[in-house]
Amino acid sequence: MTRVDYPRIMANPMGQRRYENLLARADRIFAQSEFGFMVLGFAYLGLYSLEVLLDPPTEIASAIRSASMVIYVIFVTDLIARFALQIPRLGKLETWITFIRENWLAILAAIAPAFRSLRVLRVLMVLRGLAPYMVRRSQQVGLIVGVSFPLVLYTAALSVFEAERDAVGSNILSFPDALWWSVVSVTTVGYGDSFPVTGQGRAVAALLMFVGIGLFSSLTALIAAWVFEGSRRTDRSNNSE
Repeated sequence: MTRVDYPRIMANPMGQRRYENLLARADRIFAQSEFGFMVLGFAYLGLYSLEVLLDPPTEIASAIRSASMVIYVIFVTDLIARFALQIPRLGKLETWITFIRENWLAILAAIAPAFRSLRVLRVLMVLRGLAPYMVRRSQQVGLIVGVSFPLVLYTAALSVFEAERDAVGSNILSFPDALWWSVVSVTTVGYGDSFPVTGQGRAVAALLMFVGIGLFSSLTALIAAWVFEGSRRTDRSNNSE
């Protein structure tokens, strides 16, 4: 197998121009595919919902899992393609840091299926599809309040319901019970009327509590920065007058 000499290619001005042109074309393709990834992310969560809420026969459940795997492979292939395009630049630590910072959600979404006991992490697939639409601060606030937060609540409820519904001594026996538990847990109120008794359910609960703290903290920080930025603009406008 022939080894590609990336340093030599990058040292050649013509090779460098070809590489930059390739990156530009790839960026356009990635940008055009983002809406499709958002749709696939919601489809992935929808398939998981069907698997848990309908509790289908073995054949149908197997088909659902196969479809979920196809979507997962598409997401991983996208991440691999993005990584491959950056190989000539990955000789420096700052380039690695930049790549991880720009693709951390895609990386976590690719790792998530390894944690079979924490299916709540499947929400990362949806958030990965939404990531390109969370660039501006106003978009971040809207998506955290209107999309990310409800998605986390819903996926956590699905995961704990799947873990608890057949467990001995469980008090989360329906999906509405699981939704109520999810809301109570993410706000760290903890009434105690619904609680997981299985190891998997408790792992989901622990993760949900940390995610809840993180989401509320992020939302508070974004709103504070938004208000502060608006206040500064007003002050500058008044000073210019």
